[in-house]
Amino acid sequence: MTSSPATLFETVACPMCGADRPEILFSGGDLLHQAAETFRLVTCERCGHIYQNPRPTEAAIGRFYPDNYIAFQGAIEDEPNPLRRIERRYGQSMRCGAVHRAARKPGTILDIGCATGIFLDGMRRRGWQTVGIEPSEHAADYARNRLGLEVYTGRLEDVALPEAGFDAISMWDVLEHVHEPQRVLREVARLLRPGGRLILSLPNPDSLEARLLGEHWLGWDLPRHLNLFRPPLLRGILARHGMPVERIRSFTAGHSVLTMSLVQRARAPTGTSA
Repeated sequence: MTSSPATLFETVACPMCGADRPEILFSGGDLLHQAAETFRLVTCERCGHIYQNPRPTEAAIGRFYPDNYIAFQGAIEDEPNPLRRIERRYGQSMRCGAVHRAARKPGTILDIGCATGIFLDGMRRRGWQTVGIEPSEHAADYARNRLGLEVYTGRLEDVALPEAGFDAISMWDVLEHVHEPQRVLREVARLLRPGGRLILSLPNPDSLEARLLGEHWLGWDLPRHLNLFRPPLLRGILARHGMPVERIRSFTAGHSVLTMSLVQRARAPTGTSA
């Protein structure tokens, strides 16, 4: 498919504060899938938020999510490599266990951007009622057909879900992918029951890895990551939506982003800025 730059990309103001005062952070390519385009991250001079500008439009963003995108993994039971199977089962257990302990008992969970449903499958095994939403038709079909999960195809705002219908809502590396995070968080606040839990997993642009690896850090994941949330700013955003942060921590013990980032830096031509 060919499209003109005018239909692929749009220039936007800061999605967090609405200011139109971007300062260029860096420009780079797609490190995972080698797209031909160059993409640009900027920092808002007013609030400090990092976002992609210009960015792919909502109509065009799907072209940057091929069927072999890293998040679209098959069932753990189908993993041919036994060591990789153990690693994936451990990662699933860490995520599911963290949510289960925070909620204290099984309930109803909504996973936004559930991909192929691996996390939801683990929560169902712990006694939870599960619902998923996934924009990729390929991944959503897999979750439904292979794992038998209730998964809607589309975006959160496209699906009619009951107010205060969920004890927990999870977004594993998802909020950075959405065009309008404020709109998504308003809907999340509407869907959570009183005392419910929102679980977010996000790349930290202020992390040591990001500072040391610069443009080679895969946490930027251009062009799919449209917004990068600094922890202090994220606290304020969530509090304004009635969801104050209880705890920020790393509990998945994953090193894949660091490993892939180091590979990218090693492959970079000599003299490339970091």
